[in-house]
Amino acid sequence: MRILFLHPEDSPRRGPWAREPWDLIVDLGQSSEFSEREWNRQCRCRVLRADVFRRGLGDARQIRQILAVGRRRLVDEQGVDWWDLNLRLVPDLLTILPLARIAAELGSADAELWATREDWMIGALASLCHRSIQTFRNGTLARSTDRVRHYAGVFRRFSPSQLQQILLDKYDSTYRWRSRFASRPGPCRQPVILLPSAYVNVSRMAAGYAQLLMEQPFLLIATRQSAKQFDPPGNMEVRDLAGYAGSPPPKSELAAVLDSWSELKADLCSCQEVRLLGEAGRLDLFPGWIQEGLFAREAWRAVLDREPVSGVLCGDDSNMITRAPVILAANRGIPTADFHHGAFDGRYLLKDLISATYLAKNEMEREYLVRVCGLSEERCTIAAPSSFRRDDSPGSGRNDGSTIVFFSEPYELAAMRSEEVYREVLPPLGRLAAEKGKSLTIKLHPFESRSERTRVVHDVLESYDSRNVRVLDGPLTAELLKEAWFGITVESTSVLDCAQNGVCCFLCAWLSHSPYQYIQQYARFGVGAMLQGRAQIASIPELLVRFEPAPLTQPADPALLKQLLTAAFSEQRSARLA
Repeated sequence: MRILFLHPEDSPRRGPWAREPWDLIVDLGQSSEFSEREWNRQCRCRVLRADVFRRGLGDARQIRQILAVGRRRLVDEQGVDWWDLNLRLVPDLLTILPLARIAAELGSADAELWATREDWMIGALASLCHRSIQTFRNGTLARSTDRVRHYAGVFRRFSPSQLQQILLDKYDSTYRWRSRFASRPGPCRQPVILLPSAYVNVSRMAAGYAQLLMEQPFLLIATRQSAKQFDPPGNMEVRDLAGYAGSPPPKSELAAVLDSWSELKADLCSCQEVRLLGEAGRLDLFPGWIQEGLFAREAWRAVLDREPVSGVLCGDDSNMITRAPVILAANRGIPTADFHHGAFDGRYLLKDLISATYLAKNEMEREYLVRVCGLSEERCTIAAPSSFRRDDSPGSGRNDGSTIVFFSEPYELAAMRSEEVYREVLPPLGRLAAEKGKSLTIKLHPFESRSERTRVVHDVLESYDSRNVRVLDGPLTAELLKEAWFGITVESTSVLDCAQNGVCCFLCAWLSHSPYQYIQQYARFGVGAMLQGRAQIASIPELLVRFEPAPLTQPADPALLKQLLTAAFSEQRSARLA
């Protein structure tokens, strides 16, 4: 028996393995039954998908128990717990859990095991299966070739500005070089609400909150250049964190935290899943993350020391760098509040709410955080930004637009293959558009490359008139939503933009890639319509007839928002301890 483990970056259609016979192909990425059937037909063998071994919320809750061992074990001199702050091991743990189940499924059968390439996942599987796994891409030459192909793909997919940001993130994560060239403006003259941001989507939503309090100055500190690519309101100043960086953390403090990490690592490895990560070298990245975080913490300390910060509003506290100032501010008695730049943040299953208050954009988000993530009802307040105002203009809710809008996503981040997703979804959308005299628009996520996605679109829509297809990047505009006949996506939070503007958005539930049940929560509140399979795309016109726009919450009361961000420390502390 010959078994092939298919790496998420590889395809069964291409590569030296495609020319060899197999009895079983095990897909280690995320794929659908449609892909399984196609691969089964082309490769003439059984296909086993890792998806069937994932347990969704069950896996997330198991990971929380694993992570609990490290709580309060890596606390620095400023009271920052770097274990609780760092969620970068979560994707690896979400990968390890199904791998263990796959190994148990294969059992001790006498089989010849192969993998499409060397990878830490393959090493973990070899340990779990108690046998060696041969690879098609091994040796120095193969690794060098893969590296060249990887970087060639990176240069092909990303723009020069995106490539610059990638290089800075990789080689200047401590801001040593950026701080030498960054401007160092004087302190703000009036009390400001601090907005830490690493991404443009966070910045845009933060601007929506700032627009509710135009008399209140806001200071957005960008940790990356991409966070500055938006139009700030008149009461918001935008600066770079690099302008406050440059001072390293005390060497003795860094050494003490790293010593604590060595002790914690030994205890963590008593858990099989973490031990496998250690054997694969994944835990070796943690000391670098700690050092990166401590340098950023010093920059945030400089912000709080130099600027008259009266409150902190954080839009992504799953990001280690932007969560740090929330902890520092809370320890100084400065009011803090969180919001999320997307529809939900299921990672509250894995972390604690540091801020005194969470600003939910609507009842759907608030109920999810309380019911699924276990947050306290008293600490979750419905307070949406100004950008979440429902469009009640004439025509809102009609389904007479001229284009079908497919909201694409950076599927590779979830170990999916964009080509397979497009191959499954776009042809039936193209046929539907042609039958109804509509065009097809592919709206990209900020992390996607227009040139790379355009190539994939042309590859999978060979039989469709490409003149009726356009690929758009940049921010989502009101004009595009007005043109939309309907929207369709897998899990993109653009479903909320559609709901706000009376556009029906269909969710490809069978392609769901998140363990946090986001799509189920959309359906629970009637935001978006769920499709259970590819065949249902053809019936969308009939489904549109029954569509009714879901009600969404109006923006926060400015007085309430100001109270939450300027409350007395005693009130904040009481809420945090409740």
